[in-house]
Amino acid sequence: MNWILVLVALLAAGAVVLAMLGTRGAINEVALEDRTYYDPLPKLMQMMWPLVTVLTRRIAPRLNVVQLEHTHRQLQAAGQDYTLTPEEFYGLRLSSAIVTAVFFALCLLMLGRLDVGSALLCLVFGGFLGWLYPMLWLTERRKLRERAVVRDLPVYLDFITMSVEAGLNVTGGIEQAVAKGPAGALSQEFSRMLRDVRAGLPRAEALKRMAERMDIGQITSFTSALIQADKVGANLSDTLRAQANQRREERFLRAEKLALEAPVKMMLPLVMFFFPLIFLFIGYFIYLKMLQEGIL
Repeated sequence: MNWILVLVALLAAGAVVLAMLGTRGAINEVALEDRTYYDPLPKLMQMMWPLVTVLTRRIAPRLNVVQLEHTHRQLQAAGQDYTLTPEEFYGLRLSSAIVTAVFFALCLLMLGRLDVGSALLCLVFGGFLGWLYPMLWLTERRKLRERAVVRDLPVYLDFITMSVEAGLNVTGGIEQAVAKGPAGALSQEFSRMLRDVRAGLPRAEALKRMAERMDIGQITSFTSALIQADKVGANLSDTLRAQANQRREERFLRAEKLALEAPVKMMLPLVMFFFPLIFLFIGYFIYLKMLQEGIL
């Protein structure tokens, strides 16, 4: 009986070694990517990146153009198009699904509850959760970026308006706003727009591309008004001033709306956590009083 256990242990160890060698060989087959001109990866993504690179190389030829274009627009709207390519994003989703399923299976194995049914459950539930998580991360990044842009836009519009009123054109006003304004997502997008203009792209087209990249209503309204005013020859300073006042009003209304929503959002934690504790605290003293009176 002992020699059977030793044989099974040796076979398991050999399988693990072969899997490690196979994974290492697959990673070595993929050429290391030069990420000098990319944004740095998050810490967790850096740990998974060799697996992401291998899987990206395998699944990239099977992705169609519509999927890649849609993902590219999502990455642009979240400001992650200089961090991941669309192909790498699908490789990240597949890697996340595999890692999550394996993690759940290891947890069940350590608890001694791993069998065929639980392994299948880990594969389905863990794989689905891991496949979904990168998209949730991307959506959250887009929401944070949109809030930052809406917050900084009135400040940039004020800088651009003052520069135009001082005699600069719109491009010069945007350059001054980027130089003097707060750093962030909006500063990066205006810088990309200026690079497009310096590369020879017409200003209207550069503004239109910026609006398409960001996919934010306030930015689309600003660029449309600016392009229209430039076409019809309207006073740009008046247009910019009106846009700045409107964006500032929208920001205050948004803050007021969030303040009014706060009591409603507080109801769930109050009902679930705060009120039960109060009832338990009061009920304890009622129980003691009833014991003293001999009711219980």
